[in-house]
Amino acid sequence: MPLGEGRQPYHLDGHIYKTKTIETGFFDLEGAENISAVVFSNAGTLAKFDRMGVDAGYSPDDHKYMRMGFRLDPNPNAVIGTLFSEEVVADSGERWSDELQVFHNPRARFPLPLEAFSGATQHRFEEGKHVSYSSGTPVLSSRTIILRLVGGNEVVESTP
Repeated sequence: MPLGEGRQPYHLDGHIYKTKTIETGFFDLEGAENISAVVFSNAGTLAKFDRMGVDAGYSPDDHKYMRMGFRLDPNPNAVIGTLFSEEVVADSGERWSDELQVFHNPRARFPLPLEAFSGATQHRFEEGKHVSYSSGTPVLSSRTIILRLVGGNEVVESTP
């Protein structure tokens, strides 16, 4: 599903912090045409591995996993994501590709098709305009809370 279709790009010469200027436009650098895309994820965490284990059915009986955070709001005028909270259970459907961001190089010598990173949120230029594609509503940020059940209604909280 295309998101934010039609946003007009503009070029910055650099980012300035105090006395330092950091060059921008990675894909505009000499030799960058040899890079087809850049893949980024902020979710290669222990919490992600824990959740994927629970999703695969490896949750200890005396533990409960809760996840809360923000999902992408598809409204192009949104400035913050949509709040969510959910229990992580077996077959909850989380995928390894969730939270992946793929930035396609518009000058790539060998461009990659969107199908190369199915399930990831992907960004590229089409007819000079920035377009993002995503399946579902990807998680922008989240926190996983692991509760160890100790008897009765008593719990002990543990966060990785």
